[in-house]
Amino acid sequence: MKKKVLSLLTAIIMVLSVSVSVYADEKSPAATRGEIVKTLLMAADAYQPGVNKEAIMLGSKSGDLRENEPAKKVEALIMLSRAFGELPKPVGNDLRSGTFGVEFTDVPAWAKKDIDKLAKAGVLTGNPDGTLGANDTITIDEFQNIIARIWSLQGSHLNDDFYEAINKKWLNKSAIPAGEIMGGVFSELHKENSDKIEKIIDELAGKQFAEGTKEQKIADFYSTALDSKNRNKQGIEPIQKYVKAIDGAKTFDELVQADLTLEKELGLSSLFGFAIMNDAKNSSENALYYSGLSTGLDQNSFVTEDAKAKKAYIQYMNKLLVASGAEKSSAKELAEKVYEMEKSLASVSLEPHEQGDVNKYYNPYTIEQFDDMFKTIDMKQVLKSMKVDSADKVIVTDVKLAQKGSELLTEANLNVLKAYSKVQLLSATGGLLSDEFADAAIEFDASIYGVTGKKTDKEIAVAKTTGTMGGYLEQMFAEKHFSPQAKKDVEQMVKKLIATYEERIKSLDWMSETTKAKAIKKLNTMIVKIGYPDKWDTTLDKVAIKTYDEGGSLFSNTFTVTKAYIDDAKAQLGKPVDKTQWRTSVYTVNAFYNTFNNDITFPAGILQAPFYDINAKPEANYGAIGVVIGHEISHAFDNNGSAYDENGNANNWWTDEDFKKFKEKNQKLIEFYNGIEIIPGVLSDGQLTLSENVADLGGMAASLQVVSEMSNPDYKAYFESNAEIWKSTTTKEFAAMLSKNDVHSASKIRVNRTIVNFQQFYDTYGIKPGDGMYVAPKDRVSIW
Repeated sequence: MKKKVLSLLTAIIMVLSVSVSVYADEKSPAATRGEIVKTLLMAADAYQPGVNKEAIMLGSKSGDLRENEPAKKVEALIMLSRAFGELPKPVGNDLRSGTFGVEFTDVPAWAKKDIDKLAKAGVLTGNPDGTLGANDTITIDEFQNIIARIWSLQGSHLNDDFYEAINKKWLNKSAIPAGEIMGGVFSELHKENSDKIEKIIDELAGKQFAEGTKEQKIADFYSTALDSKNRNKQGIEPIQKYVKAIDGAKTFDELVQADLTLEKELGLSSLFGFAIMNDAKNSSENALYYSGLSTGLDQNSFVTEDAKAKKAYIQYMNKLLVASGAEKSSAKELAEKVYEMEKSLASVSLEPHEQGDVNKYYNPYTIEQFDDMFKTIDMKQVLKSMKVDSADKVIVTDVKLAQKGSELLTEANLNVLKAYSKVQLLSATGGLLSDEFADAAIEFDASIYGVTGKKTDKEIAVAKTTGTMGGYLEQMFAEKHFSPQAKKDVEQMVKKLIATYEERIKSLDWMSETTKAKAIKKLNTMIVKIGYPDKWDTTLDKVAIKTYDEGGSLFSNTFTVTKAYIDDAKAQLGKPVDKTQWRTSVYTVNAFYNTFNNDITFPAGILQAPFYDINAKPEANYGAIGVVIGHEISHAFDNNGSAYDENGNANNWWTDEDFKKFKEKNQKLIEFYNGIEIIPGVLSDGQLTLSENVADLGGMAASLQVVSEMSNPDYKAYFESNAEIWKSTTTKEFAAMLSKNDVHSASKIRVNRTIVNFQQFYDTYGIKPGDGMYVAPKDRVSIW
């Protein structure tokens, strides 16, 4: 249970066709030389005007162009090199996307110059053995991916790659800040908000205030967050007694008791993953959920046995265990056993795309049934110790994971469970302890996600203060940086979009009047939260914050606050849900739909340029925050949200025939967004990203309709504003990880693959067959 726990189903927003679509999913047959040339003549005409078939195919020894012969990959690449001519030197984001200057071992001498040129441009990927597969055949789909990489590198023709063309200047200059995993509009605005909060903190830092005031608590918490000298002096001391209790456990029962003591005093538990939130079948009441044992890597890394991730994670655990006092000789072996245990958990867990499906995660157990699941633990006693025994049931979110966990929680696994518990404890608290622990986490992030550099001590201190003392800082931020005029203007935009959405539902040709009425009822019941809450959370009023001189520490202050929020959550178990409560901070750069509350939230943090600017053209605002608003509304009707009624209860409001049609439309979206190359060699997963793609498509449909009803609308302002809010850059490692775990499509896909479904885009920019952004009308998708 964590401070401000988001519901399981909270939907968070935030990241091409020539002759055959770049986005085609099915494997096509080997391309002929003639097909390769035909494709190139259309793909390269804007980049090297006047290029012709003979020039592309030049070099045939016999003079015969052999157009009907299957093309070898090396032949196709040579022709591609001739068709596009000189290529730009990769800079900025391009340098983070490809693999550069590879010397492939199977390239013939006559082809080396052209292949080297393409390799230096980062548009080629090879085989693990260092070969290119030069003599292999190539399909049109595979060839189109390489063409798309060149369009992206060029970034000069929006009819081929709209996202790159609109954002190229920024992408070329882009950098990922030290210690960060990505850069972009979200990151830049987050930094701007952090700077504003830092200024608020700086005005308080080092001053004396009356004890118990907001100012005193913020100032003193910040002083402990900034005091690395005392933190390093303390070392592991703040959690030493918990580590000793784990190490000293002679039996499994003693380990359970050590964990329960930890939970009682800090609110942390490594063995029992409980949370309190709305009951999905009775959303007005708070219920107890159980998730099971957690893992330190994403499921895909375990299941595929990613060697790099495995090495980095074992090394990280090894360092934590040694730092906690374990012998070096045994720490690595224990880390390896923890990895294997977590791998067994990951192998039975729900897939990422299944976790929001109420039919998969809502598994209510009576207390007796839940207790019976755990043969070695008295779960009734555990619930009592945790002060959640007032629950009349436990909703198990992943049955197979919970069952696997119960199998592992035995006396026979005591040693590995002790190591696992320590790793969980140290991972959760390491950032509040000495640099030794923080540095281990930084090294882990660098190894697995490609993060470089390190944040300054002040940046870290501000971030910790912002996260923990948000209950106060949010009020100060809202007062200083969000005007009543902006709040009123956004409220009007939301009203307009909801009204437009209703019109769109009424005009659907695939849905019956019966289901439309239910959908409209849900739409009109939706709660809207804008800027900041009507009443502020008062949890921080209950806690005391102390400096190191007063006997406090960053660790004690943080967990004093954390425990207060957890105790508040426990007190709400079985009681009515306060649906006016906010589940996110005011300065968050994001927006949300809460399925259980049927509400949409737009914090002040995102209601700023470039998402929203009161002085911007209305079309630009609708292309940015308007799409975001429509996106969140659409989550009420995506593949997950559609299972809930207007009250946020999991309750089928569809006719059988309508739901069948809805699923068919969802399937088309899965196919439409599937198999798109994110970075060379990494493809999108249309099933994983379905819910967010439904929301992106619905959000643009609604906001674009509002714009289309304006007098002489500026569609360029609309589409280009939309492309700009999604510009982002990240490491190759993190992009690859997101492709298997993030329910959001990659930023470029959110732009390019969504706008091609709207005729206004084609009309505005003159997109025609043969352009990379063209999709035939019969192949376009829509739902809402």
